[in-house]
Amino acid sequence: MIAEIEKKTDKGFGVTVYDNNDVRHKIGVLHNGEINGHLQDGYPDDPVDRTMEGNEHVRQARRYAKWHVYRKRGYETLDRHENPDCLVAAMIAVSTLSEDATREQFDDLRTQVQSHYSDSPVELPFEDADPDDPLVYRKDLYISPDPLAVEPPLAEQYAEVVTEIQQESSAVLTESSDIEHQLQELFGYQDRLETELPAFELEAISGMHYLYTDGETEQTQSAESPLDRQFDARIELPPVNLDEFELFRLLLMTNLSAQVRDRYLMMGEQPPQAFQHHGFGSYRGTVKQQINEMYEKWYLFSESDIGW
Repeated sequence: MIAEIEKKTDKGFGVTVYDNNDVRHKIGVLHNGEINGHLQDGYPDDPVDRTMEGNEHVRQARRYAKWHVYRKRGYETLDRHENPDCLVAAMIAVSTLSEDATREQFDDLRTQVQSHYSDSPVELPFEDADPDDPLVYRKDLYISPDPLAVEPPLAEQYAEVVTEIQQESSAVLTESSDIEHQLQELFGYQDRLETELPAFELEAISGMHYLYTDGETEQTQSAESPLDRQFDARIELPPVNLDEFELFRLLLMTNLSAQVRDRYLMMGEQPPQAFQHHGFGSYRGTVKQQINEMYEKWYLFSESDIGW
């Protein structure tokens, strides 16, 4: 993807984006991230006349235009939980938790996820929901200090430090689907990560909320927000057999890291190497990988194919 800001107005920017088919898009991005104009001549104007891939290329161009304005001009044009820099800050905050603190903060999530692999009935806030259908359990994270106030951008910093560690230690984190083992190797360099990266902490965590789909419709159950501001990141986990994971916080970090991967992919970009691993990331990104052949499948809902 290639982008350039061609025009500045009192309310936003005119951005030219060339997508991965080399189609030119002229996109208006307001300071708040709203798209107020989009012209292109590579796909039909009416979305119903486009192929699935054509529609996704148009969406990628819009996402990338907003990302470009954020990175080049500093406006908060992305929802925070969709911004790789906020997601990396959440990874850092979770990485510093002790196992006792992790259990205290995320016990409801851990218990619910594991309930699918116990003998007790799975309790869900939806009538007639089948626990074997796709389910996602969520908790919203509020990070302090502000991840977007960091320079250079945090995702770049993290990727650079991890790449250096890989090269120096031969801890190759991207050649294996066993991301838990890879992150455990990184924990051996926790002092270095803490020294070379900014520090963040969990200011607040929401209660657990739910997403359920039967393949045709989606149902959600939200939790009350603990703070009167936009959350910075969102844990999204499907049912997982936790007996396969030595540390629960590694599973949380894996999910956040995979979400970074998905956000780059949905902008039409190759993720930095540090985030190129299998595992469940964002629900929307996972769905796209299931139904759209232009995306590689980094995670499958079929249990036998889960790439943790």
